[in-house]
This record gives sequence, structure tokens and C-alpha cells, in this order.
Amino acid sequence: MNTVPRAKETEFKGRAVTLNKTEYIKGEGLKPEEYIIEISENGNACITYSDNAGRIYAEQTMKQLSSDGKRVPLCRIRDYPSFYYRGYMLDCARHMFNVDEIKKLADAMALLKFNKFHWHLTDDQGWRIESERYPILNSVSAVRKFSSFGKKKENSAYGRVYTKAEIKEVIEYCGEREIEVIPEFDIPGHTSALLAAFPELSCGKSEIEVKTHQGIFKDVICLSNEKSLEVILNIFDEICELFPGKYIHIGGDETPKAQWEACPECRNEMAKLGINGYKEYQNSFTNKVIEHLEGKGKTCIVWNDAAEGKNLDRRAIVQYWKEKSAPSAEFANSGGRLILSPFTYYYTDYDYNITPLNRTLSFKPEIRGLNEKSSVLGLEVPIWTEYIDSNERLEEMLFPRAAAVAETAWSGKTADYTDFTERFENTEKLLKQIGINAADKSLWKRSRASMPLGWLKFVKDNYSLEYIKWAIK
Repeated sequence: MNTVPRAKETEFKGRAVTLNKTEYIKGEGLKPEEYIIEISENGNACITYSDNAGRIYAEQTMKQLSSDGKRVPLCRIRDYPSFYYRGYMLDCARHMFNVDEIKKLADAMALLKFNKFHWHLTDDQGWRIESERYPILNSVSAVRKFSSFGKKKENSAYGRVYTKAEIKEVIEYCGEREIEVIPEFDIPGHTSALLAAFPELSCGKSEIEVKTHQGIFKDVICLSNEKSLEVILNIFDEICELFPGKYIHIGGDETPKAQWEACPECRNEMAKLGINGYKEYQNSFTNKVIEHLEGKGKTCIVWNDAAEGKNLDRRAIVQYWKEKSAPSAEFANSGGRLILSPFTYYYTDYDYNITPLNRTLSFKPEIRGLNEKSSVLGLEVPIWTEYIDSNERLEEMLFPRAAAVAETAWSGKTADYTDFTERFENTEKLLKQIGINAADKSLWKRSRASMPLGWLKFVKDNYSLEYIKWAIK
């Protein structure tokens, strides 16, 4: 049966029947999100489900069972996910997508049984959450003067916030599909847009502009400034009121430490706290945010960079994306939990020459040094949008690779390339009905030897000489 992701248990009786009617029964003793589909010879379908998610996933499977919406195989299916967390991330700080485009993406991800939408809403290049408490974020922080990502330049001003009404519309739409929306307000780095509105929260207290190009920037929040924590917690309070879900992402990645090292107030505070390392100093601040949000019933997610400081609050969840050592495994082995998003397998903003579909399918959902696989809550497929400024490009970069991540997140294991692509043919037809166009099949498969040339092409296509000189500095 050509379903993506593949169902756990299937019994196929060898012929198709005309679908007659569908009966739904709330079952007892089933796993969370579990469902059972039984199709009889008279064409009646009986769906037994554990909860609303199980019912919705059964309906998504029924769509995939029938190529014409009328004929279905005579079969019995029992199905449930291997991982609780099955997420996709969309970066709207660099390039925005409208509400209709985000809804269409939710339809596609619901078909694949994703249940978490990680919405990256703040970064150096723009602020995207409407604020009533601090309206300066809506004007100053939301708009960059121009855009210069790689070799592509746009001279006009860019950006706005999503209004609270728009955000609520997205939350409601996703909720109807059992997808929880998880907002990300990235701190204490990737905060140029925030500091453009509040330069007094930086160590240098000098004027800062919303960034116009990609990169990692020195501008970070001054951790010794009491107002920094006050403003940040006020913003998080407003975000918590808007997003009803359990999780909130607070970033923590790619945070340069030079400004803290040069700041007398930060050095004095570190000495008072008895902290020797700047990674631990960052977490002393992050832990205050985690404590505050825990008090509001929220569980925080951080990028694995934060786990490099050994004092990160174990109530947080670490999202593994890239690291040279094994702090994520050490964090999990000492009681923490992980979400896996390995960039060399799952980052779909990289061309297929760099991360082909066969590579995405090959990732085993584990990391080196992890004692207990149960520490892994699940998987997430991210897409960053420095070089993606159209919905068409977004779709072809995500699909079919997002479907491959969904396959592993649901099944808990890798999939054979030929088997997966044969099953995906049917899924691709359903995606086209939604309005989603996957990448051409000629792009999907590459050998490992093609990756170096892929990287060279990526740099050539996206990095100008001007940017390379800037990055080297």
C-alpha cells in the first residue's frame, strides 16, 4: 500500500472495492495517535481511533489508499507513530510567507502526519510578531532597509509583522489538523532586529540596524543589564498569551561572546556568580527565562549550542543540529531530552546536490554517545530562507525531503530509497491537489562524491565576493 509514511501493520487482501461508507469508533486501550482501519468486502470502512489525532491520521491514510477517491484496497491497517514529536520549521524572519501559503504548507504536512510547526519569527534580519506592549518592534524591528542575500539584492525596504489576528488564524488552522504551533524568539544572539529597537540592551548601547544580509553578527543582548531580562520576559509573556501550545523555542544558537568579554559589567557579574566560562554565563541568563516560562506552563526548546554550557536547565529540550563534540548526548544522558535536526541530513535549504533525498532517508534517528534512545522526543525538518524568497522555491526544496523526515519520524527507522520513492508517487499526486509541487525527480538522488561539488556550486551561486570578504573578517 502506497502510503507515506508507511503504516506499522498492514494486511492486504489483494483487491480493491468501492468505498461505501465510513464508521468511526472511539477505541479503548490504544496508544496515543493510534488508529485501526478495517475495510470489508462490502466497501464499508471501520476506523477505530484513540484520540482526535488518531482519527485525523486515519483520514489522511484513507486519502492515500484511494487513487480516485472511490476505490480502496480490501485491507486492515493498525498504525501509530514511533516518535511523539514530528516537526517542521519555517523561517519567516529572512523571507515571509503569507497566511494562505502557511496554511497550504500545513495541509501538506498534515497529510504526512507532522504534528509540530516550529515558526521561526525573530532574527537579525527581521521581527515578525506583532507586539502591543512594545509597538516599536512592529515598526523599527520588522523592516530592513534592503535585502542582500548572497548574490541577490533588492533595494527596497522589506518586512512587516504578522498581526495577532493572522497568527491566531494560523494557530487555529493548524490546530484543526492536530499541529501545534511553536513560536521562536531567538535569544541572546540573532537579536539585531530587537536591538535596533532597544540599543540600550546591548553591551555597547550604540545604534544597531536590522541586518540586510546573512551571517552571524556580534550584536547580542547584554546579560548584566537588568532591563534586558525585563524586556525579554515582557515579550515572552505577550507571546505566551498569543500561543496556547505547550512549547516555546528560545533559540540560543550562534551567540558570539566578544561583547560580553569586553563588557566590564558582564565580567563583574560573572565574577559575582562564580562563573568562569561565557557559555555558562549565557545559560545563567537562559535559565532565568526557562524558569519564568515554566511558571507559565511552557516547556522551552533551545538549539544545541546552549548545551555546550554545562549548566543548562534540564527542563529544557535541546534541538540537535550541529556540533563538534557531544554536549547534546551528555545533556540527554544526565536527564535531558532531545529533538534531532541534523543539518547535513535534514536542512532543506541546501540544494539537492548537497543533501539529496537518499541522504535524508539514510539518517538513523540517534546520535553518537547517547545512552537511551528514549531521550529523543522526535525529529524536525527545518528550512531557512536566506536564499528562498518565493513559495515555489520553498515547496521544491521541502518536498520530497520533508516526506522522508516524516517517514523516519513515524516509523522510527530509515527507508529504502526505491521503496520510498515508489510510495511517494501516490503522495505526490495528493500534494499536487493541495497545490504543492515537489522538486523534479531528476534532482532527488546523488552519490556522496557529488557533495563537495554541490558545496562549491552553492557557494558560487549564493556568496558574493563582497560577502566572503565580510565573513572572513
